Amino acid sequence: MKYQDELYMKLEKQSNEIIAKLPGFAKKFFNHIKGQGMSPRTKLQYAYDMQRFFKFLENSAGFKDTNFTSCTAAEVMDKLTVEDIQEYVDTLEYYTVVNSDGDEEQRLASPSIKARRISSLRSFYKYYFKIGDIENNLADKMDLPKIPDKNISVMDKGQVTRILEAVKDTEGLSGLDLSRHERLISRDYAIMMLFFGTGIRVSELVGVNLLDIDFFNASLLVTRKGGDEDEVYFGQEVQDALSDYMENGRDWLLGKNAREPAFFLSTQHKRISVRSVEMLIKGYAQKAGINMKVTPHALRRTFGTNLYEQTGDIYLVADSLHHSSVETTKKHYARMSKDHKRIAAKTSSTLLEPDEKRPRKKK
Repeated sequence: MKYQDELYMKLEKQSNEIIAKLPGFAKKFFNHIKGQGMSPRTKLQYAYDMQRFFKFLENSAGFKDTNFTSCTAAEVMDKLTVEDIQEYVDTLEYYTVVNSDGDEEQRLASPSIKARRISSLRSFYKYYFKIGDIENNLADKMDLPKIPDKNISVMDKGQVTRILEAVKDTEGLSGLDLSRHERLISRDYAIMMLFFGTGIRVSELVGVNLLDIDFFNASLLVTRKGGDEDEVYFGQEVQDALSDYMENGRDWLLGKNAREPAFFLSTQHKRISVRSVEMLIKGYAQKAGINMKVTPHALRRTFGTNLYEQTGDIYLVADSLHHSSVETTKKHYARMSKDHKRIAAKTSSTLLEPDEKRPRKKK
């Protein structure tokens, strides 16, 4: 079973466990969105959002002694007023977490998280109103907060060089620490190079299996967001890094777990996790003294920005990043041929070349 299939099964199980504890009528909504092709991850987000909403109702004056299990949609949702909904929306300003001392603390929710939770409830209301299970649609009374534009963090060439150097730097290490790090260098360097050289997502990277890599054609097969497979090409620098990891790191990480199909492995001899990749990138960025938040997505954006600067082709960038539309990258999405993908792989190499070899964009 592929990584993405295993992940989707896990997400589906998590969402079903939450849905089972919601009012019985809620299952109709979740069956509907699943039938619309909604991804398991989005379904799980909806489940968490509706769980929060019904917990709020359980603590509200009008529903404290209500058994939601046998209630109809009308018996719950038609009893609510605009004031009730506004009171719930007000609770979305904050969320509760348990800190390292075991105490609960309130944290301010971002506008995007608040907007998502309101959007979930709006969709919930709209569905039951559309099918005639409720008489009052309060969805239109819920205003979404304005989400400010995010500053896109992109690494410059100097920062790329520094973080790659940080991966290979063993200064200050000795004994077991040095021995362990030397074994991990080839893996971590290959991970960095694959991000900078292809712009794939972190979930796509950890999902790569050994048999997905074609060294002869300098390509790999990735399972994209949404589940479709895509062939991605890479340049010589990336190929060298992947080959070095194959020769010097993977077998040690594999240990006795010879049946593990994953290409990138953890020290527990299994597929490396998304969290582990995030942490190792963060650690190398700190080691390199880079004063910005460096995440796998920042590496992906760096690839995309470099590709656009070198080609000026927004469609090439959109397809290389596998965006559903160029609105994500600027405006529109367009498919491209394998030859164009090879151009993307070759062009990305400029990010990793010395300055004197780097071609300049024509004015």
